[in-house]
Amino acid sequence: MNDRRAAAVATLAALGIDADALVEGRLAVDALLPHATGDDAERLVAAIGELGSAGAAAALVALEPRVAGGARRELRRALYRLRQRGIATPARPAAGVPPRAEPESDIEGLLSAHDPAGDRLLWLVRRQPSGGSLVVAAQANEPGGLHGLQVAEMSRKQFRAVRQRLAREGGVVLVPAPWRVVDALLVEAHERTATRDRNTDYLRVRSQITAEPAAPPAEPLSRHIPPPAPGDAGPPAAASAELLREAPFAAWAPDAGATAPFVEEIAALRDSPLVLNELQQRERVRDVIRRGARTLYPATALARRLEGTAYVLAETGRTAVARLALATAVLLRVRPDEAYDAPFVIGLVERALGTLLSGDVARRTEERRSALVATPGEYLRARESSHHGRTRG
Repeated sequence: MNDRRAAAVATLAALGIDADALVEGRLAVDALLPHATGDDAERLVAAIGELGSAGAAAALVALEPRVAGGARRELRRALYRLRQRGIATPARPAAGVPPRAEPESDIEGLLSAHDPAGDRLLWLVRRQPSGGSLVVAAQANEPGGLHGLQVAEMSRKQFRAVRQRLAREGGVVLVPAPWRVVDALLVEAHERTATRDRNTDYLRVRSQITAEPAAPPAEPLSRHIPPPAPGDAGPPAAASAELLREAPFAAWAPDAGATAPFVEEIAALRDSPLVLNELQQRERVRDVIRRGARTLYPATALARRLEGTAYVLAETGRTAVARLALATAVLLRVRPDEAYDAPFVIGLVERALGTLLSGDVARRTEERRSALVATPGEYLRARESSHHGRTRG
């Protein structure tokens, strides 16, 4: 692979596009439209042109009616270079044939940041001829799938009132996102849902929004911050500690039930009859926390939560925090071993374990008051107390 083609593959990967599928002609043009109609259009068509295959040529021809300005000029240059290299390009579609894509103005996508449990809202809104809107409102979990789905017709006034109430009473801000991206995330969440009924069956209602094939699932990219390049893990892992103090990450925490086994393990280490020095005990606790981090926050799921939340942060003006969240997500993807020692990931688990452990220690202390077996430390402390209380007679 030459340097230019490798750079093109990296660019496409950063945009969430499978270069191999493009080369082989397996990727529908609809999957490219979110980028072809946005700020990344020129980068996209230039990268496709560097792939040098019939599949890439077909994708460029299909995109030509959908792009404009500099992107269209770059696209035509890419097609010219492909023909110069002897790669056949399909005939352009006849003039006047309307694109199959849904009109952008008819459908809106919105999404929220992830909450502490990994849930977020994914909404699609389609304008109706009557003047109202059909709203598909879903609650989706990363990586668990759909937790709830509602379909309702609303006036624009009602729709605005619901958004305002969510923000005012629940602190949930819905920001616009490319509707095809939201649709792809909903299809993915539908497929991940373990038990499906009418309340979690997105495909049952999807036809009311669109008949287009779903795009490959990928988190949206904000125009306000550049996407990290593949292999670029951004700033040092230590910088991720700042996220622990920033909303919404300051509230992120794993499920208490899933955390309980690690709390028990740390409590057992501290109560162990084995005599461990402080350094040994601290290292064993650290090992439990590392294992807890990998179990409670799988790398891919945590990266997706960070990426999705970074988009919302960037779209609401918090670009510095968004960049740091994206950099941490890249670290989780490219160097997960390092990421699981990063302060942000370790801190998420330590914070949860510490809270639960404090309650557990209080409970155990109460139970030990009547216990018959004590640890060596407790025995020595009790013995010392008895010596202090002895009087000479």
